[in-house]
Amino acid sequence: MVLRRGIQKLKNLAGKIDRRSYTCGLRSIEALSLPDFLGIGAQKAGTSWLAKNLRCHPELFVSEEKELHYFDRDFHRPLRHYASHFAQAGDRVKGEITPAYAILDRPTIRFIHKVMPELRLVYLLRNPVERAWSQAYMNLVSIPGRPYEEVDQAEFIRHFRSPRSVSRGAYLACIDRWLESFAEDQLLIEFFEDIAEQPQALLERVFEHLGVSQQVDWNRFPIGERVFSGGGVPIPDEIRLVLDEMYAADIEAIHQRFGDKTEPWRIQSQAEGTGT
Repeated sequence: MVLRRGIQKLKNLAGKIDRRSYTCGLRSIEALSLPDFLGIGAQKAGTSWLAKNLRCHPELFVSEEKELHYFDRDFHRPLRHYASHFAQAGDRVKGEITPAYAILDRPTIRFIHKVMPELRLVYLLRNPVERAWSQAYMNLVSIPGRPYEEVDQAEFIRHFRSPRSVSRGAYLACIDRWLESFAEDQLLIEFFEDIAEQPQALLERVFEHLGVSQQVDWNRFPIGERVFSGGGVPIPDEIRLVLDEMYAADIEAIHQRFGDKTEPWRIQSQAEGTGT
């Protein structure tokens, strides 16, 4: 255990030295093939659907592995290792989608801006109640392969209240952290509901944001592909009441900021709160 920790500390130190060499100008960023865009989240908000569709655009290059997790899990690795994932992009606009990036800390976001100041960002938002349920179902049922009936209500509630789940649903805090470093016009915010209601229009807005053509052969795009959420299991009433209480203030604050797009979240939350 001690040896493993020592090795990890050395890796982290090597990563810091590597990053500093670029931010201090000792090495040239221009020599690296870094992404032009990042999909930063949210988890369980349609990012897999987005990645599949972006890969179909002839002017875009999305990393073979959708979630590279460089800036959270692999930040100790050299920046050139990260850049190697985009070496085959050629002249295409290149990027990757890792939902965990939404909750990155300020120093990491500042570093991203330092090495990629013109970066375009895409953030898909989903009703935080539905998002929390979908994440919990994935982590407690789907991934471990457990029967849904074997997971009791208390276990779901513990998951909802875990710091990681709470942070992923704190959309405004995530947005504001990124906007401390990036300009508002670099961040495109879209909504999960539009994947079902107007997928082509959503993608057209993403294409415009990324600076690629909106005139494409839509027959090549899986825009109608079903987005799996919560394993198809509706949120039990008792659990929904817990989640509505947890996120009522957040949903109201989000509504004040984004208006009509989040009105259905607000209506649903208020209806559940009054038992109607």
